[in-house]
Amino acid sequence: MIQMFQRRWLALLVVIFVGGVFAVFLGLQGPLNLSGTGTEIVKVGDYRFGLNEFERVRARRQALFEEQLGGQFDARAMSDTLDSLAARELVETALLAIAAEEMGLTVSKREVERLVLADPGFRDEGGRFDRDRFEDYAEYQFGSQRAFLEDRRLALLSLKMLRLLTGQAEVSEGEARDALERELEEVRIATVSFDSAEGGELPEVADETLSQVVVERGDEIAALYAERGDEYDRPERVRARHILRTVAQDAPETDVAAAQGTIEAAKSRIEAGEDFATVAGELSQDPGSASNGGDLGFFARGQMVPEFENAAFGLEPGGVAIARSNFGIHLIRLEERQEERSVPLDDVGQELARELLRRDEARKSLRTEAESLAEAVRGGASLEDAARAVELDLDRSGWLQRRGAGFVPGLGPAPELLAAAFALEPGESSSQIFEVENALVLVQQLEQRDADAVSVDRLLPERREQMLEAKRNNRTSAWLEARRSRLMDAGELVVNLAALQR
Repeated sequence: MIQMFQRRWLALLVVIFVGGVFAVFLGLQGPLNLSGTGTEIVKVGDYRFGLNEFERVRARRQALFEEQLGGQFDARAMSDTLDSLAARELVETALLAIAAEEMGLTVSKREVERLVLADPGFRDEGGRFDRDRFEDYAEYQFGSQRAFLEDRRLALLSLKMLRLLTGQAEVSEGEARDALERELEEVRIATVSFDSAEGGELPEVADETLSQVVVERGDEIAALYAERGDEYDRPERVRARHILRTVAQDAPETDVAAAQGTIEAAKSRIEAGEDFATVAGELSQDPGSASNGGDLGFFARGQMVPEFENAAFGLEPGGVAIARSNFGIHLIRLEERQEERSVPLDDVGQELARELLRRDEARKSLRTEAESLAEAVRGGASLEDAARAVELDLDRSGWLQRRGAGFVPGLGPAPELLAAAFALEPGESSSQIFEVENALVLVQQLEQRDADAVSVDRLLPERREQMLEAKRNNRTSAWLEARRSRLMDAGELVVNLAALQR
């Protein structure tokens, strides 16, 4: 019964604190003050929250995570996060309530009563308010009806202040249209990239020098080690090809027999000397690999369906086997096996130091080439002409938008480069050298086109609402942060998680 009330009360809280506007508790920006003594977990002005209040809020937070994550929720791994979120919720509730009281806002007894009467968890099977249910819940969860009603009063008071804050935010249709037109504007670009991760030789380096690099550039070496995780720390993997004839799990025996016959015939052809890739291209019904000769690349255990995986890992390189899975019947050939490998960072520190030095040298050389190209652009040449003159490859993009964190195919996230491209005129080149990942890149705008008017009109209401929500969030977050800082400086805001004694 209590669990039923908890679920229903959780739903009601979501209605109260979202209020059709946005999620209320945004999270404070600065670190919480973890000092303090005694049994109070959170103190904000005259408001004090002890263990009981803290655990109720924490349990509600945990219920939300469990609902969202299902079987992936790990209570132990999330413990510190739940503690922090619960504390922040209590802090922000109190901050809002204090400000509301300073402005003269109040919550009447009748408002609290309406809130309680609206809760379906306190109604009987006929839809009437059940006082016994209400009293049982209030006594069990809060210790008394008075404590429960005070908790609801505080929630409603905080909500009034929140609505006052968010109600002052506005986004005009023109403002939203300008933003959307800018986002949907498109550009095509040409780029020349100099990638320092490619090529470049390094002269012999003394072990003493490498050891010094390991010490001085430890963070970079650790990052490079993580970048090459599959190379130094990987499970057993195999690379296989397959030919698939699709058969449903409940297919008639005639269909199964036909697919089995096709696979066995393919096996005979391959054992007679035909190329597996050629036969796969002819017979396989796997759209993802047929055009690639059935090649599935490397995979570890747990990445394929069990029937396929067991057959593949049971083979020696060059061996073939037939297996049936829920996809159909497979003819599998093992191409290569990689044994499990685990190499500690300390064992490859000098190797990675050498790679860093090699990249440094390559970058110096490539910087010289990039500067030469930039100089040609500054002299009036287009990037296309300057690259062609020195026989460098030029990559041309499709239509790109500002959305997507400035992602450019072939380069990755490059917001500064893309912003510069939009600022150029069609045919104009930039002499700026952009650093994108390991590459040095120059850019030229090829052409630009305005946002499609039909798309703008269709997306305008949604975009306006998104901008309004963002403005409300930013406004409320900034307000909460300012209030938090002021009370912390005055010693009036303390979070004492040490009192949990877990």
